[in-house]
Amino acid sequence: MVLISLLLVFVVLFVVWKKRRVAIFLLACAVFWLLGSWLPGPLVRLANSGYDTMHEPRFGTRTVIIVLGGGTKHDRHGLLVPKGDSMTRIVLASSLYRRCMEMEKECLVVMSGGNPQRHEQSEADLYGSLLLDAGVNRADLILENKSLDTYENARNTEKILRSRQYDTSVLVTSSLHMRRALLAFAAFDLDPQPAVAIVRRPMSWWVPHPRGWFDSNSALHELVGIARFYVWRLLGLY
Repeated sequence: MVLISLLLVFVVLFVVWKKRRVAIFLLACAVFWLLGSWLPGPLVRLANSGYDTMHEPRFGTRTVIIVLGGGTKHDRHGLLVPKGDSMTRIVLASSLYRRCMEMEKECLVVMSGGNPQRHEQSEADLYGSLLLDAGVNRADLILENKSLDTYENARNTEKILRSRQYDTSVLVTSSLHMRRALLAFAAFDLDPQPAVAIVRRPMSWWVPHPRGWFDSNSALHELVGIARFYVWRLLGLY
Protein backbone atom coordinates (compact mmCIF):
# COMPACT_ATOMS: atom_id res chain seq x y z
CA MET A 1 0.00 0.00 0.00
CA VAL A 2 1.28 3.42 -0.97
CA LEU A 3 0.27 5.16 2.25
CA ILE A 4 1.98 2.54 4.39
CA SER A 5 5.16 2.95 2.35
CA LEU A 6 4.92 6.73 2.78
CA LEU A 7 4.45 6.31 6.52
CA LEU A 8 7.53 4.09 6.70
CA VAL A 9 9.53 6.79 4.91
CA PHE A 10 8.53 9.32 7.54
CA VAL A 11 9.38 6.86 10.32
CA VAL A 12 12.85 6.28 8.88
CA LEU A 13 13.42 10.02 8.49
CA PHE A 14 12.25 10.56 12.07
CA VAL A 15 14.71 7.97 13.38
CA VAL A 16 17.68 8.97 11.24
CA TRP A 17 17.33 12.77 11.10
CA LYS A 18 17.26 13.49 14.81
CA LYS A 19 17.75 17.25 14.53
CA ARG A 20 14.63 17.63 12.39
CA ARG A 21 12.26 15.33 14.26
CA VAL A 22 9.73 18.02 15.09
CA ALA A 23 9.62 19.26 11.50
CA ILE A 24 9.34 15.70 10.16
CA PHE A 25 6.51 14.90 12.57
CA LEU A 26 4.60 18.05 11.65
CA LEU A 27 5.15 17.41 7.93
CA ALA A 28 3.90 13.83 8.27
CA CYS A 29 0.80 15.02 10.12
CA ALA A 30 0.11 17.63 7.43
CA VAL A 31 0.60 15.18 4.55
CA PHE A 32 -1.66 12.52 6.03
CA TRP A 33 -4.25 15.14 6.99
CA LEU A 34 -4.40 16.31 3.38
CA LEU A 35 -4.44 12.74 2.02
CA GLY A 36 -7.46 12.00 4.18
CA SER A 37 -9.33 15.23 3.50
CA TRP A 38 -8.64 17.58 0.57
CA LEU A 39 -6.45 15.50 -1.75
CA PRO A 40 -8.59 12.36 -2.39
CA GLY A 41 -10.84 14.18 -4.86
CA PRO A 42 -8.07 15.64 -7.07
CA LEU A 43 -6.06 12.41 -6.95
CA VAL A 44 -9.04 10.25 -7.97
CA ARG A 45 -9.96 12.75 -10.68
CA LEU A 46 -6.42 12.60 -12.06
CA ALA A 47 -6.29 8.78 -11.97
CA ASN A 48 -9.75 8.58 -13.57
CA SER A 49 -8.88 11.06 -16.30
CA GLY A 50 -10.37 9.95 -19.61
CA TYR A 51 -12.22 6.98 -18.10
CA ASP A 52 -14.69 8.61 -15.73
CA THR A 53 -17.74 7.70 -17.81
CA MET A 54 -19.13 4.39 -19.04
CA HIS A 55 -19.30 3.92 -22.81
CA GLU A 56 -20.96 1.13 -24.76
CA PRO A 57 -18.30 -0.83 -26.70
CA ARG A 58 -18.94 -2.02 -30.23
CA PHE A 59 -19.04 -5.74 -31.02
CA GLY A 60 -17.32 -7.30 -33.98
CA THR A 61 -18.16 -10.57 -35.69
CA ARG A 62 -15.68 -12.22 -33.33
CA THR A 63 -15.39 -10.36 -30.04
CA VAL A 64 -13.09 -11.05 -27.09
CA ILE A 65 -14.10 -9.68 -23.69
CA ILE A 66 -11.08 -9.47 -21.37
CA VAL A 67 -11.86 -9.24 -17.65
CA LEU A 68 -9.16 -8.30 -15.15
CA GLY A 69 -9.31 -9.59 -11.59
CA GLY A 70 -9.32 -7.13 -8.72
CA GLY A 71 -8.33 -9.36 -5.83
CA THR A 72 -10.03 -11.82 -3.50
CA LYS A 73 -10.94 -11.79 0.19
CA HIS A 74 -12.85 -13.84 2.74
CA ASP A 75 -16.22 -12.52 3.81
CA ARG A 76 -17.55 -12.71 7.37
CA HIS A 77 -18.71 -16.27 6.72
CA GLY A 78 -15.24 -17.35 5.58
CA LEU A 79 -16.23 -17.61 1.91
CA LEU A 80 -13.82 -16.42 -0.76
CA VAL A 81 -15.35 -13.51 -2.69
CA PRO A 82 -14.18 -10.79 -5.11
CA LYS A 83 -12.44 -7.95 -3.30
CA GLY A 84 -13.82 -4.42 -3.04
CA ASP A 85 -15.88 -3.36 -6.05
CA SER A 86 -14.59 -6.16 -8.29
CA MET A 87 -18.01 -7.80 -8.51
CA THR A 88 -18.99 -4.98 -10.87
CA ARG A 89 -16.49 -6.35 -13.40
CA ILE A 90 -18.27 -9.69 -13.41
CA VAL A 91 -21.66 -8.00 -13.76
CA LEU A 92 -20.51 -5.85 -16.69
CA ALA A 93 -18.64 -8.67 -18.44
CA SER A 94 -21.63 -11.01 -18.26
CA SER A 95 -23.92 -8.23 -19.51
CA LEU A 96 -21.61 -7.50 -22.45
CA TYR A 97 -21.42 -11.22 -23.23
CA ARG A 98 -25.22 -11.55 -23.29
CA ARG A 99 -25.57 -8.54 -25.60
CA CYS A 100 -22.84 -9.90 -27.83
CA MET A 101 -24.60 -13.27 -28.07
CA GLU A 102 -27.97 -11.62 -28.74
CA MET A 103 -26.38 -9.98 -31.79
CA GLU A 104 -25.40 -13.49 -32.97
CA LYS A 105 -21.70 -12.78 -32.75
CA GLU A 106 -18.89 -15.12 -31.73
CA CYS A 107 -18.13 -14.07 -28.17
CA LEU A 108 -15.17 -15.18 -26.08
CA VAL A 109 -14.48 -14.18 -22.46
CA VAL A 110 -10.92 -14.25 -21.10
CA MET A 111 -10.84 -14.03 -17.31
CA SER A 112 -7.33 -13.00 -16.24
CA GLY A 113 -6.06 -13.04 -12.66
CA GLY A 114 -3.71 -15.19 -10.61
CA ASN A 115 -3.45 -15.61 -6.87
CA PRO A 116 -1.28 -12.81 -5.40
CA GLN A 117 -3.23 -13.04 -2.13
CA ARG A 118 -2.35 -16.76 -1.85
CA HIS A 119 -5.90 -17.83 -1.14
CA GLU A 120 -7.42 -21.21 -1.95
CA GLN A 121 -8.46 -20.07 -5.43
CA SER A 122 -7.02 -17.74 -8.03
CA GLU A 123 -8.96 -14.69 -9.15
CA ALA A 124 -9.62 -16.31 -12.52
CA ASP A 125 -11.00 -19.50 -10.98
CA LEU A 126 -13.25 -17.65 -8.52
CA TYR A 127 -14.45 -14.98 -10.94
CA GLY A 128 -14.80 -17.60 -13.68
CA SER A 129 -17.29 -19.60 -11.65
CA LEU A 130 -19.30 -16.43 -11.06
CA LEU A 131 -19.25 -15.64 -14.79
CA LEU A 132 -20.61 -19.11 -15.49
CA ASP A 133 -23.36 -18.52 -12.92
CA ALA A 134 -24.13 -15.23 -14.67
CA GLY A 135 -24.74 -16.99 -17.99
CA VAL A 136 -21.41 -17.22 -19.79
CA ASN A 137 -21.13 -20.54 -21.65
CA ARG A 138 -18.29 -22.74 -20.47
CA ALA A 139 -17.10 -23.21 -24.04
CA ASP A 140 -16.74 -19.43 -24.40
CA LEU A 141 -14.73 -18.90 -21.20
CA ILE A 142 -10.93 -19.05 -20.91
CA LEU A 143 -9.29 -18.82 -17.50
CA GLU A 144 -5.85 -17.26 -17.25
CA ASN A 145 -4.86 -17.89 -13.62
CA LYS A 146 -1.12 -17.24 -13.54
CA SER A 147 -0.90 -13.42 -13.66
CA LEU A 148 0.23 -11.65 -10.49
CA ASP A 149 -0.03 -8.06 -11.75
CA THR A 150 -1.43 -5.97 -14.59
CA TYR A 151 1.65 -6.36 -16.77
CA GLU A 152 1.34 -10.15 -16.53
CA ASN A 153 -2.40 -9.89 -17.25
CA ALA A 154 -1.51 -8.26 -20.56
CA ARG A 155 1.41 -10.58 -21.37
CA ASN A 156 -0.48 -13.79 -20.64
CA THR A 157 -3.63 -12.64 -22.40
CA GLU A 158 -1.62 -11.79 -25.50
CA LYS A 159 -0.25 -15.36 -25.51
CA ILE A 160 -3.80 -16.71 -25.39
CA LEU A 161 -5.06 -14.46 -28.19
CA ARG A 162 -2.00 -14.92 -30.40
CA SER A 163 -3.37 -18.09 -31.97
CA ARG A 164 -6.99 -16.94 -32.15
CA GLN A 165 -8.81 -14.91 -34.75
CA TYR A 166 -10.91 -12.01 -33.53
CA ASP A 167 -12.14 -8.69 -34.88
CA THR A 168 -12.36 -6.60 -31.74
CA SER A 169 -11.60 -6.84 -28.04
CA VAL A 170 -13.01 -5.20 -24.93
CA LEU A 171 -11.18 -4.66 -21.64
CA VAL A 172 -13.26 -4.70 -18.45
CA THR A 173 -11.86 -3.12 -15.29
CA SER A 174 -12.47 -0.12 -13.00
CA SER A 175 -12.06 3.55 -13.91
CA LEU A 176 -9.01 3.94 -11.65
CA HIS A 177 -7.27 0.92 -13.15
CA MET A 178 -8.16 1.45 -16.79
CA ARG A 179 -5.37 3.79 -17.93
CA ARG A 180 -2.60 1.65 -16.44
CA ALA A 181 -4.21 -1.51 -17.82
CA LEU A 182 -4.45 -0.10 -21.35
CA LEU A 183 -0.77 0.93 -21.20
CA ALA A 184 0.19 -2.61 -20.26
CA PHE A 185 -1.89 -4.12 -23.08
CA ALA A 186 -0.49 -1.61 -25.58
CA ALA A 187 3.00 -2.83 -24.66
CA PHE A 188 1.98 -6.15 -26.23
CA ASP A 189 0.36 -4.54 -29.28
CA LEU A 190 -3.16 -5.07 -27.97
CA ASP A 191 -5.66 -2.23 -28.27
CA PRO A 192 -8.88 -3.27 -26.54
CA GLN A 193 -11.85 -0.94 -26.14
CA PRO A 194 -12.20 0.26 -22.55
CA ALA A 195 -15.34 -0.87 -20.72
CA VAL A 196 -15.46 0.77 -17.29
CA ALA A 197 -17.17 -1.44 -14.74
CA ILE A 198 -17.39 1.19 -12.00
CA VAL A 199 -16.38 4.84 -11.75
CA ARG A 200 -14.73 6.00 -8.53
CA ARG A 201 -16.36 9.33 -7.73
CA PRO A 202 -13.95 12.09 -6.61
CA MET A 203 -14.74 13.17 -3.06
CA SER A 204 -13.01 15.49 -0.61
CA TRP A 205 -13.61 16.49 3.01
CA TRP A 206 -12.67 19.36 5.29
CA VAL A 207 -11.31 16.94 7.89
CA PRO A 208 -9.76 13.49 7.40
CA HIS A 209 -12.21 10.70 6.58
CA PRO A 210 -11.43 6.94 6.36
CA ARG A 211 -12.78 6.91 2.81
CA GLY A 212 -10.36 9.72 1.99
CA TRP A 213 -7.29 7.69 2.91
CA PHE A 214 -8.69 4.70 1.03
CA ASP A 215 -9.32 6.76 -2.11
CA SER A 216 -5.94 8.49 -1.91
CA ASN A 217 -4.17 5.16 -1.55
CA SER A 218 -6.05 3.63 -4.50
CA ALA A 219 -5.43 6.64 -6.76
CA LEU A 220 -1.76 6.93 -5.80
CA HIS A 221 -1.29 3.20 -6.44
CA GLU A 222 -2.47 3.69 -10.01
CA LEU A 223 -0.57 6.95 -10.59
CA VAL A 224 2.66 5.45 -9.27
CA GLY A 225 2.06 2.40 -11.45
CA ILE A 226 1.63 4.58 -14.52
CA ALA A 227 4.83 6.51 -13.74
CA ARG A 228 6.69 3.24 -13.16
CA PHE A 229 5.47 1.94 -16.53
CA TYR A 230 7.01 4.88 -18.36
CA VAL A 231 10.26 4.63 -16.37
CA TRP A 232 10.58 0.92 -17.04
CA ARG A 233 9.72 1.47 -20.71
CA LEU A 234 12.48 4.12 -20.88
CA LEU A 235 14.91 1.64 -19.32
CA GLY A 236 13.89 -1.09 -21.77
CA LEU A 237 12.32 -3.29 -19.10
CA TYR A 238 8.91 -3.20 -20.82
